[in-house]
Amino acid sequence: MNPHNVNEGQKSLPIRLGKTAALFLFIGILGFLFIKVVGPILQTGPELVVEGILSGVPLLIAAGCGIAAVTAKIAASAHRVRA
Repeated sequence: MNPHNVNEGQKSLPIRLGKTAALFLFIGILGFLFIKVVGPILQTGPELVVEGILSGVPLLIAAGCGIAAVTAKIAASAHRVRA
């Protein structure tokens, strides 16, 4: 028995995409909260640009992964119905 094959296979694509979406959503929320706490302390003009990078980009990635997970789940369900 190979100790590295505990789960006996990989998770499905929608599950992996959903977990990736959750991770990037978490990163985006942490970035947003970080900017809201640190931003008033710094009182800088480029705060919006930094906020967009730290929270906006991970949130866009999370949204893309979430949409891809739903699409993959629908495609898998449609494929099972036809087969």
